[in-house]
Amino acid sequence: MAVAGNPNVGKSTLFNVLTGETARVGNWPGVTVERKEGVRVYKNKKFCFVDLPGTYGISATSLEEIVAREYIISGEPNVVLVLVDGTAPERTLYLPIQILELMPNVVIAVTKADMTHKMGIHIHIDKLEARLGVPVVEVSAIQGSGIRELLEAILAVAGKKRGREKPLRIDYGGLEPIISEVEKIIKKYNILKMYPARWVAIRLLEGDPRLEELIRKSGKADVLAKIKQISSSARQSIGRDLGEIIAVSRFNFVDNLVKEIVVRIAVEEETKLFEEIFQHEIAGVVFSSLFLVLFFSLVFTINSGFPLDVIFCWLGWKQLAELLASYSLLGLMDEIFSFINATIAQLLESYNVQPWLISLITDGVISGVGSVLSFLPLLIITFFLLSILEDSGLAARLAYSYNSLLSKFGLSGRAIYPIVISFGCNVPGILSSRTALEEEERQQLIFSVPFVPCQARLIVIIAFATAYFSSSVMQALVMFMVYTVSLIVAILTSSLFRRFMFRKKEAPIFLLEIPPIHKPSLKVVWWLTWDYSKHFLRKAGLIILSLSIVTWFLLNHGPSGFTYNPKESYAAILGNFLAYFLSLYGVPKESAWIIGFALIQGFIAKEGLIEAIALLEGGEANVKDALLALGLNPVQAFSLLILFTLYVPCIPTVAAIKQEIGKNSLTLLIILYMFAVAIALSLLVNTILSILAV
Repeated sequence: MAVAGNPNVGKSTLFNVLTGETARVGNWPGVTVERKEGVRVYKNKKFCFVDLPGTYGISATSLEEIVAREYIISGEPNVVLVLVDGTAPERTLYLPIQILELMPNVVIAVTKADMTHKMGIHIHIDKLEARLGVPVVEVSAIQGSGIRELLEAILAVAGKKRGREKPLRIDYGGLEPIISEVEKIIKKYNILKMYPARWVAIRLLEGDPRLEELIRKSGKADVLAKIKQISSSARQSIGRDLGEIIAVSRFNFVDNLVKEIVVRIAVEEETKLFEEIFQHEIAGVVFSSLFLVLFFSLVFTINSGFPLDVIFCWLGWKQLAELLASYSLLGLMDEIFSFINATIAQLLESYNVQPWLISLITDGVISGVGSVLSFLPLLIITFFLLSILEDSGLAARLAYSYNSLLSKFGLSGRAIYPIVISFGCNVPGILSSRTALEEEERQQLIFSVPFVPCQARLIVIIAFATAYFSSSVMQALVMFMVYTVSLIVAILTSSLFRRFMFRKKEAPIFLLEIPPIHKPSLKVVWWLTWDYSKHFLRKAGLIILSLSIVTWFLLNHGPSGFTYNPKESYAAILGNFLAYFLSLYGVPKESAWIIGFALIQGFIAKEGLIEAIALLEGGEANVKDALLALGLNPVQAFSLLILFTLYVPCIPTVAAIKQEIGKNSLTLLIILYMFAVAIALSLLVNTILSILAV
């Protein structure tokens, strides 16, 4: 890997972080310019990094530029890693543009990430990557952030899995016909075949003494004279130096790019009182907790009405709670998709379409699309407000205040966001694990936050608690115990995975630059929000839709074919298989298959668990009567609540895990682990409480 960059771009520091103590120093062949090489082993692959001399371009106007350019086109490096100074992107983007015109196998590292935010500089990394067509990674060599992502990007480009296929093509306007004419000559006479013909044509028009020398040595001086004649004629015709026109076009390309991807905002002075509160060991946690509770209550109230609707119910304001839930974003999305479903079903029936096909389109495809889109408002709101926290400088202070507490469980202060968000919904909780300081911590969070009870599981907990426990004190105690057990399991899971899977005893090193508090830029906030949300739509959306169709098949087909009766479906047969397992809890035989069926529905979406029980108990009784009809005693009800709360939350959560982990085997491991923990713990609770109740 060739490492290129301007002087003072942070190349030496990053090179040392990448290669550690392995660097060897020598000279480039035939010259006195220093050559440094180092090795890094990552995922059983050995990376050999070669530090090129610091240059501002590859025009071969100095010895350093000749050395850098000759090595890049020598064919030796698989990938060229080009550094851009994050604190001066306008000045340092010119070099990667020049290199991209020469070769496509490039990875760009935007350095000094720890300083850019502090200086009020925001760079839209995803857009820069999209515009240039090569991976762009933000790194901080001082903090060690972004190094893993950088190595992954290099590995992907070297393996031809990411990046460009051809060099970058800049539009040089009125010079394009002349460039094409010279390019044809170069191809016709096979001049300098090791370089791209267009790049050679542009360089010769700019005036490149090194290339001219190589052409003369190859015995093609007559061809060079012809090209110089074309160049001279063009210069006389245009009245300007061609090299100047080309350089201006390239700088204009960089300027336009910078206007799209860089935002600079004025930063304000820090407020001392604010700093003192956040940095106080106890007051910081208390203040931050209140702030986050209010903050995420706002997020989830806008999306689904929760937790304000629950509070209204407890206060006896049921109509207000129902109104809030109905006019929340989730409620409105439900209304919209119900309307679409009914309209399309009616339309298809009017054309005498087969019932099974109508059911597939409405209950399978449209419901699946609705399931994906119903998460979108929550994700956008969550990430919009998180981006405000991040961009304003508050996020770093909140993380700092929790670091001391969470480090006792092998996590850093930044882990507080995925944990708190998961109380509302596990999907954005898992996605926000990307804010973790290191890869091991990120995976710890992905493994553990699905145990945090979300609002869907709260519905199940409330339904069972109110049905099987008459005293309000007992109901509150049951809810408290279920939440306590879930959080302990989540924290223990995180600690165990860190200690035994990653062989680490210490919490992540919490190195975090505290930026000044300032007014967030809406442009930057939208960049961050949309980048997070679109990844979910692209990857998890397809998985959710596919699984929704599989589930439709299980619920609407049985041994006798298509059926409207869930009791005759394959899902009901699977529920019967689970009846033996549920007998371990002492569940009555006649109720066991219903709960087994509900467990399958709960895997799809936890709210569906209660709905399934109510449906199979006749569909006319209210939820409380339907649950009581199962004939459970309080011990069985509480044990099953532990099971319902701890096993896999829903299909979208599985999709989010798969998206973030990227491996089917690890995703399956997490699912099996959650089932194993849920079954073992709920059976243990059932056994202990049964003995105590005798």
